[in-house]
Amino acid sequence: MIRFKTYIKQLLVLLVIITCVHPVAAQTDSITSKKRYKISGFPVLFYTPETRLGFGAAGICTFNFKKDSINAARSSFNLGFAYTQNNQVLLYLPYFLFFKNRNYQLYGELGYNRYNYNFYGVGNDQPKDYVEKYGVEFPRLRITFLKKITPHFYIGPRYAFDNFSLFNLDTTGQLIKKDIPGSKGGYVSGVGAVCVYDNRDNIFYPSRGLFGEIVIYRDDKLTGSSFNYTRIALDVTKYFHYKQNILALNLYSIYSDSDLPFFQMGNLGGQKKMRGFYEGRYRDNNLLVLQAEYRRHLFWQLGFTLFADAGQVAKRYDTFNDKNWRYTYGAGLRLMIDKAQKINLRMDFGFGDGKVLPYFTIGEAF
Repeated sequence: MIRFKTYIKQLLVLLVIITCVHPVAAQTDSITSKKRYKISGFPVLFYTPETRLGFGAAGICTFNFKKDSINAARSSFNLGFAYTQNNQVLLYLPYFLFFKNRNYQLYGELGYNRYNYNFYGVGNDQPKDYVEKYGVEFPRLRITFLKKITPHFYIGPRYAFDNFSLFNLDTTGQLIKKDIPGSKGGYVSGVGAVCVYDNRDNIFYPSRGLFGEIVIYRDDKLTGSSFNYTRIALDVTKYFHYKQNILALNLYSIYSDSDLPFFQMGNLGGQKKMRGFYEGRYRDNNLLVLQAEYRRHLFWQLGFTLFADAGQVAKRYDTFNDKNWRYTYGAGLRLMIDKAQKINLRMDFGFGDGKVLPYFTIGEAF
């Protein structure tokens, strides 16, 4: 593993590079010029423990439909490509379409990923030092359509598709034995229902309000899936503020009474859930995560955060217990790169399992 001082040097260099780079494509501001679209292009640089240094390019087109008011929430198409030091390839096209002043929403993603992951086994009883590597590639399709029911409440269907192909399995590992659900790869193809409540004052850097989402999702052979299971995911975040102080509290849970394919299980770790653990450090059919983050502006466009997390996984929801809680904590810096929309460059350091892991990306963890 790269030593902590080397991590800091790399991240500081990346910070300088990104803050010195300006958009490279033509731009048309829909507010100042009274046009309804804006097109931008920019380089992409990021760092996570799972990818190491990643780089690429991205473009974004934001726009309003003609029947929307000029200040309505903007629809967007993003197109990006990234390659990492771990020989990972990411090609993605996320989209967010808002119709009739956000009375209707259509969002999701088209993408292709060729990725290398660490696998630490399933459950809480694996040896502490156990890890194996594997590769996976998959095309991805995500479609969610929501209709506004009340000013802050939305409901609608979701469709999800992935075709997972595993490669470069560890010949001494667990996955190559094909006993773990999903270890043979397969199709994920299912439908679900999505309910969202959102009264945040800003979607990128909220200071007040509540965001809540519940997704009831079913994979079934009738919808073309290789698997049969139902998964319920709950994500709730409440934001409090006093002057320039912000406190964000997040609850995230996954419930299933079936054995999920291992790549659909709830897992601890990564840049959004339980920073300080490698992504998937603990995984199982059911998951419970509690996160708290304190955020404050310092000066100019700089801010800082302090965070603490607790979480655990379980084979069945009624087997959660006191002894399997895992804990991480950390601190981070923020650089606001879009003052109008309050979009931050994020540099976090998470502490967990006796390790210090850095995260360098755009946008808040929750």
